[in-house]
Order: sequence, then structure tokens, then C-alpha cells
Amino acid sequence: MKKILLTCFMLVFVLHAWAQDRTVSGTVTDAETGEALPGVNVLLKGTGTGITTDLDGNYKISVPSEGGALVFTFIGMETQEVTIGSRSVIDVQMQTDVEQLSEVVVVGYGTTLKTELTGAISSVDSEQLSRVPVVAPDQALQGLASGVFVSGTNGTPGSGMNIRVRGQTSINAGNSPLYVVDGVVIQSGNLAQIGVGGDSQNALNNINPQDIESIQVLKDASQTAIYGARAANGVVLITTKRGKAGKAQIDFRAWSGVGQPTQVLEKASAAEQVELEREAFLNDNPGAIPPTDAELGWDGTTDTDWIDEVFRDARISEYNLSASGGSEDFKYYISGGYRDEEGVTIGSEFQRYSFRTNVDYKASEKLKIQSSVNLTRGVTQRLNGDNNIYGIYSAAILTPSTRPIRDPETGELVDALPSFNTNPLRAALLSRNEVTNNRIVANTNFTYNIIEGLDFTTDFSYDYIYFKEDSYRPVSTAQGRGTNGTGTYAQRDQGTWIVEPTLRYSNIFGTGHKVTGVLGGTLQELTRFTDFATGTGFAREDLTYLISAAIPSDLSSYTDTYSFNSIFGRANYAYDERYLASLSVRRDGSSRFGPDRRFGLFYAVSGGWNFSEEDWFNVGVISFGKIRASYGVTGNDQIGNFTYIGSFTGGANYLDRPASAPDQLENPNLQWEETQSIDIGLELALFRNRVNLNTGVFQQNTTALLFADPVPWTTGFGSIQSNLGEVMNRGLEFDLSTVNVDAGDFRWNTNLNLSFLENEVVKINSEEPILSGFASAIIQGQPLNTFYGVKWLGVDPATGESQFEDLNGDGIIGGDDNQILGDHQPDFLGGITNSFSYKGFTLDAFFQFVYGVDVYNNTLGFSQNVSGPWGLDKAVYERRWQQPGDITDIPKASQTSSIDFTQDNSRFLSDGSYLRLKNITFAYNLPSEWLEKINIRSLRVFAQGQNLLTFTNYNGADPEVSAFGLSNTALGTDFLTIPQIKMISGGINIGL
Repeated sequence: MKKILLTCFMLVFVLHAWAQDRTVSGTVTDAETGEALPGVNVLLKGTGTGITTDLDGNYKISVPSEGGALVFTFIGMETQEVTIGSRSVIDVQMQTDVEQLSEVVVVGYGTTLKTELTGAISSVDSEQLSRVPVVAPDQALQGLASGVFVSGTNGTPGSGMNIRVRGQTSINAGNSPLYVVDGVVIQSGNLAQIGVGGDSQNALNNINPQDIESIQVLKDASQTAIYGARAANGVVLITTKRGKAGKAQIDFRAWSGVGQPTQVLEKASAAEQVELEREAFLNDNPGAIPPTDAELGWDGTTDTDWIDEVFRDARISEYNLSASGGSEDFKYYISGGYRDEEGVTIGSEFQRYSFRTNVDYKASEKLKIQSSVNLTRGVTQRLNGDNNIYGIYSAAILTPSTRPIRDPETGELVDALPSFNTNPLRAALLSRNEVTNNRIVANTNFTYNIIEGLDFTTDFSYDYIYFKEDSYRPVSTAQGRGTNGTGTYAQRDQGTWIVEPTLRYSNIFGTGHKVTGVLGGTLQELTRFTDFATGTGFAREDLTYLISAAIPSDLSSYTDTYSFNSIFGRANYAYDERYLASLSVRRDGSSRFGPDRRFGLFYAVSGGWNFSEEDWFNVGVISFGKIRASYGVTGNDQIGNFTYIGSFTGGANYLDRPASAPDQLENPNLQWEETQSIDIGLELALFRNRVNLNTGVFQQNTTALLFADPVPWTTGFGSIQSNLGEVMNRGLEFDLSTVNVDAGDFRWNTNLNLSFLENEVVKINSEEPILSGFASAIIQGQPLNTFYGVKWLGVDPATGESQFEDLNGDGIIGGDDNQILGDHQPDFLGGITNSFSYKGFTLDAFFQFVYGVDVYNNTLGFSQNVSGPWGLDKAVYERRWQQPGDITDIPKASQTSSIDFTQDNSRFLSDGSYLRLKNITFAYNLPSEWLEKINIRSLRVFAQGQNLLTFTNYNGADPEVSAFGLSNTALGTDFLTIPQIKMISGGINIGL
């Protein structure tokens, strides 16, 4: 009986399986050419069953007897869904995806189709932004945009970024790009240097990257000339997220992580420190009685690791919540965010609170209204005297390991240590350097449709920043020792309003004649109020505010304003989607320049040819091809508001009595810097858009550089601001994106950008090098940020002393022996991202690289100098010269400060090239069929690593440094600079 039942069961099972499964086959071809399409994904809808077509476009797939549907997908082609029914053969013809080819790109004062673009633009979308846990949007451009050199100044939270779009155009004026958020120019740059010491702060910290939909970097004149006098350094367009019609969507994102320095310097132990100091004494005094430990300031037991004391595992977390949705007539996007970031150095921290609302309202068929409001509050605990010998981190490097943290008898933190050193732990815990900024950016846009194709739009915007700095340095620190404590308070209110009315036109005439244009004007005014006060002489260290200061000093209060008026226009023409032309013109007027030089005209012309659209063009591998070219003139007005005015200053300037005195020479001919640029580019889409290449060459010449021109001392002044000199930038850019594998559930994409850059000071008003900070100099015929000094030839094996090249042969090493040593201009830079996905899993690895830069490591100029009263580098103990015949790169220990440390030289110049794993993200998206059961739209969990690996030959802690912050002429100097951080984090995204 059992055998009969088993046989019946197996028969039913086989018949049931046979009834369920059958085979469908067919061929997939290109509808336009009829060619077979290999590699097309064929998926049975609603299942995980899928295959790809073979080299001849054929496929064969098992389907259930009741049929279902097959989904056909292929890069560059429209997705097709076909009902199976009872058919066993299904042939499919796939159409080119027109929407993919006609991607909309945001440009100045409008949008355009990517196929009709005649200029150079780099783009970063919200998906790329989500992979990098940055504070500000400019940090997200690092390694992701060709032609854009982004470098952090140091590793403190909220610190400034150096950004150069297609090189550095100016010596004394600003080099930062113009930032435009949702069509409105915003205030940017360093807002944190009213007068209190500390690192520069990034104004873009007020923008939450999670609110951003996309970033476009406008690079050539055809795209930037519409912004005229403020566009020579490029333009960064930031578009924030907006609501879409449909069901309300709620998104929550949270992550938390731990950060550490990418690398720290290793210091000599106390015993090693004492051995080096004793050896230095004996090298200088042969046969003398060596000093005892006590005479060298060591108790024989103390061994303080100062760097370990001031560094910590920094906790970093961020939370963002947004809601969006609406109807066709009313759409909204609302978000709130909070970021809490500890610095890796104790005493440093950054907090940001953000809130944004974006509303789109269709009042009638003719009138549309858009409104955006962004509120942010940032609080930064900065380190006193960053990149300074009195700073927390610098004191940790320079304080010998022989010095104790606490008094062995009382257990109290010791006061300021000998010489200029401070107890870094005490300074971090008892000092205060708090920066608070509150910001409101509001914009309302009215668009009225006059007739079909013609709109009148008016933008009203206001950008207000309240900024406060509050600092206190107690008497027990080196900075407060000479004044019995020092306190400083500064505040600034600054606001700018902008009104921009525009007419926008778009129409198609006849057969394929498309004309678009914009005509508008700008009215802008900025007003700034600043108060500043310092007090000294505090009776107690717990009385820290200015009301407790015995001596008020440095009292200051002032107001300054700035006005800017413009008229601008742009006309675009496209014929038959093949031939493209564009003209942009802008006339700007600025109160920053003299009455006779207040207005300037800026323009650009450009053209393009979509050669792949020609009837005669039939190259199978090329899906799309375009050649473009542009020429134009833009300006730079990033100088002080009253630089051209002959001014006086008042105060107790004459025997402590009220008086005024000349402060600045007048130059009514002062004008903006002018940049002429030419750009030629090629765009290709290959293998049905699986490979996309965008490449271009450019040259920019900036003339009328703002520069200090020396005048005779008999005038009472040393110089006058004038327009002198010329700087040239040129380069070659590549953007390459590829779909390497697209096979069913597995996909692999690669994005690469590569830029070759060259910079040269063509002309300045001096035949001699102009020193600009440590070993940096401005030299005609050389790049900006050139290093200049004596060439170090190594250590003499016989004597252990450093050797230098004596250029003039006089036997004396001095300023006459200075020569060009290197520069901080990269030969090439870029980034590469590989993205892998398999079912719900994704892995993204982003490497950033910079090659050909030099970094002047002045930190070693202190930490390897045995003659100084500071802690020493471990390398000095391990590699110093000790006896004749030693081959090494570190001279013998000596109490006499040699030329190594008294004159800039190449001993401390190092290769700053690096390859860095900037970010790696591993994520899992839970299947939608799981989430639907609990009413969740999406759920993603992820783990991220930032700056986890750095490959470099740099001899310091981190090659990505700039001790002089946002300097134009002294980039690439490491002077006791806090290194960048590496971080591991994890988080979750939930969509409802």
C-alpha cells in the first residue's frame, strides 16, 4: 500500500511540475538598426528569475504555465515589459531611451538639455553626496569633479576648505568660487576671523548636504560669464530637494561613528629625549662633564605621551528627518537635521542644527510661486592658537616627554611650562574659544507666464548671519601668562538682500529652430556691523568674562556696506538638435571700485556640434558625439569694500589723545581682475551609453591682478593697491563613466575623473622673488605657491653636519644661495569610484588622488631641532648621525641651531602626493516585498569608512594640510597642523 501511495504522489508531483514550467525564447534587437543586442537583462516579473541575451541577442527562459510578464532592460534603451500569454517565442525590438540622452542640467538662471550644452560642467548628485559623511557641500566635491582642486586645511571640525576651480587666478584677491543656492548668490568664504585666534571656519557649514539634490560646477566662460564680475574662479550651483506630487513621503537618516587622526607623529620618550640633549651637549663640548638628568629637567620617572593626552576617539553623529509630497498645485519639502561632531583633539567640537522648507505653489494657470527658507545654528568649540606654537596640538608636539602633566605633590595640572610652551591639557580644559553663528537664507520666487514661451520671474532673497566669538586664555597658559589672563569678545551682524527680475523665453520655430533666452538684472546690498573688545588682567581663572578684566583694550566698532548692480542676458540657439550656439553678456557695477572703474562688461560666446545626429554618421559604437568650444571674459571682485578709497583712522594716536591719521592711499583707477578663457571639449557616449567620456582642454589668463605696489617711504606708506601682473592656468580634463557589468542581479559601474593642471605667474611688479610665508614665494615664470630657499645636500658622513649648495661660491650660506625648491601645484589629480550591486547589497569604494605637490613640513623644523626647548621627533633618536661614516638624513645632535633651522631649505620639503581611500560604503536595501507588509517604503542599513587608507611618501602626519588656512600664496605648509581624520560609522535610512 505504501508503495502505491508513494508512486501516486510522485506521479502527481511530476505532472504538477510539468504543468507549471515551460520555456519561452526569442531574439532582442535594436529597433533602429535591426542589430542583435547582447547582454540584455530578461527578468520574469515579480521573481528573482532572470537571464541575459547571448552574443546573437538570443535568450531562453523558463516561465510558469499561466504566463506572466517579461521585463527587458538594457543600458541606453527604454525598459520594456511584455505579457507572455500563451506564446513560446517572443521577439523584442528595443527603442533608444530619449530621456536618458536628454538629461536636464541646471545652469546659471535656468536649465538646459545636456545634449544642447555648449560649456564645461561637472556634476555631483544626491546619491554621490550620500556616500560621503561630510559637514559642508564643498567637501563633497573633493575628488568627484574634474578640474576642481579641493584640499582641507586641517582636521578640526568645521574647518575651512581650499577650493580652486581650474587653478588659482589671483594673488591678493579671493580664489574661491561663487556659490549659488537655488538660484540665489549666498555669502561664502571664511566668516570666523573677526579677531580671535583660531582656525578658519567654513561658511558653507550652514548648508546641510542631506538637503541637496545636485551640485553643478560651472567651469568655462560660456557657463560662468552670466555671473560676470564674480565668476572668474568658477561657479558652484547647489540645487536643494523639492517636493513631488503624490503621497507624502517621510525619510529618516541616522548614523554614528568614531574618528581618529589619519596618523600621528611619534615622539621621543623621556629617556630618549634626555639622551639626545646630553649627547648634543657633549658634541658641542667634547670632554666636558655631562649634565645630570636633573640639570636637563627630568626627575628620572616622568614619561608623558603628550600627543596621546590631547588626542581622543572622536564621537560623531548625525540625524536627518524630512517630509515631502503634495499635489500638482502645491508641493512641499520640509527637513530638520542635527550634527554633533567631536574633534580628535580635546577641546574641539562642532554642532549644527538645521531646518529647511521648500514650497512650490501654483496659484493659477499663469502664476507660480516658489519659496525656500533655511535656518541653521552652528556652535564650534575651537582650539586656541591653531597652527601656532601656543596651540593645544602644537604644544603637545613641542612639549618634552620629560615634563609632567600634574604637580606630583598637589595632583593639580601644572601651569605653563618653561619657555613659550603651555601645558596642552590645562590649556584645553581651562581655555575657551567658542564660535556661534545663526543664519537665515530666505528666497521667494514669482513666475508669471505672459504668453506661451515667455515668463517673467522675480526673485527676492535675504541672507543674514549673526556671528559671535568668545575667547578666554587663563594666566596658567603661555598665551595668558604675560597679561594675567586674556579675554576677547567679538560679534558681527551681516545681511545681504538681492532682487533679480528676469524675462525667460523658449520657443521652437519652423523645422527644428529652437531659441531660448534670459534677460534680467540684479540689485544687491550688503551691510555689516562689527564689535570687538579685549580685556586683560583677570583676578581668578574661574572669572572668565570681560566684566572681570582689569584692563579693557582693543575696543573697536565699525560698519561697512557693499552694493552691486547688474544687467545680464543670454541667448541660445539649436538647429535640428545638431548645431548649437550661445551668447552671454553681463554688465556689472560694484561699489568696491573707483567711480571711473565701477562698471565692467563681461561676455562669452560658445558653440557645439552634435555630429552623431548627422544623417551620414553611422559609427555603430558611438551612441552620441559632440564637439564644443567657448571663449569669454569674466571678473573677480573679491577684495575689501573700501580698498580704492584714501582713508583715515582715528583713535588715541597722538600722545594718547584723540587724533586721526592717514590709513590708506587712494587709487581711483583700481578695477576688477579680468580672466580671459578658452575651452574646447569632446563628449562621447559609446556602446549604447555603457561608456560616457567628457574631455576638454582649457587656458585662462588673468590680468590686472590686485597687488601691493611699493611706493617711496617718503609718502608715509609702503605700498598702494594697484592692478598689476598676470597669472595663467591651463589644463586637460577627463570624465569617464562606464557600466562594466550589467548581468541580471549583478551590476558594476566605474566613474573616473582626471585633471592635468598647470599654473604660472606670467608677470609681477618685481624681478626678485616676493616672500609670502615660510618657504613660499611669488616668482615670475613659476607657479603660485612656489617654495624658495637653500638647497639641502644631505648630511656629511664625516662630520654629521648638514651640507647646503653654495650657489655664489662665497663660502657663506645665506639669502644669495636661495633657489626654487618645488611647488604646491599638482601635476594631476582626480578620483575613481567603483560601485557594485548584487540584489539588495551595494559596495561603493571611492579613491581620491593628488600627484606632483610638494609640502613644506615646518613641523620638523621644530621637532627635529635639538637646540630648542621642545620635545623631539622619535626619528631624531633612531636615525641621527652618531659617528664618522654614518649614512643618514638627520644631522648630529647639537645645542647650536644650524642653518637647517634658521633658514628655509629643502631638508623639510617633502613629496605631498597621495592616494587615499576617501570613502567606502557597504549597504543593504531590504526587499520591498518584506517592507510592504509593515508599511515601510524603503529601509537601508549601511557601514562607512572615511580616509581609512592613505598611500604617501610624505614625511609628516598627513599631506592634506594648509597651516595658513585659505592663503593664496602659502598653500602646502605644515606648521604644527592637526592631521585629517579617519572615521568608521554605521547608520540607517528609513522611508515611509
